Amino acid sequence: MKKIIGLSSILFTGIILSGCSDIIDDPNIEIAIKQETGNGSIELLTPKITTKDNQLEFMTEGIDENKVTFINVANKTVFEQKIKNDESYKLNIMDIKDAHRTDYKPKVQLWQTIDDTEDGDIVIFKQVRYTVEKD
Repeated sequence: MKKIIGLSSILFTGIILSGCSDIIDDPNIEIAIKQETGNGSIELLTPKITTKDNQLEFMTEGIDENKVTFINVANKTVFEQKIKNDESYKLNIMDIKDAHRTDYKPKVQLWQTIDDTEDGDIVIFKQVRYTVEKD
């Protein structure tokens, strides 16, 4: 009887551990692990701002111009439209609560989804951080 319980425990542990390895290989978790997916890049043309600045400027390269691009600043969506690579765009950050924090580097996140909706599966995800300096 003890052998059956022991073998059952080993089998149960093996099943649990094999399930965990499948979760790590899940492509939906790639964003959390790698922080970047898909092709292209985003560059902040204003990597440093002051606490009084109200705009961030960015440019992209290699991003799919036929898809809607979403951009978040300090976890708030501030941009939702198709963009052209190698052109600069300005983001208004005046009313974003955490956009001017000086205790860490806030981030700008760019993503595109498979169906051009904010709730769709992400096909491109990029992020860059900027620094805020006190005036």
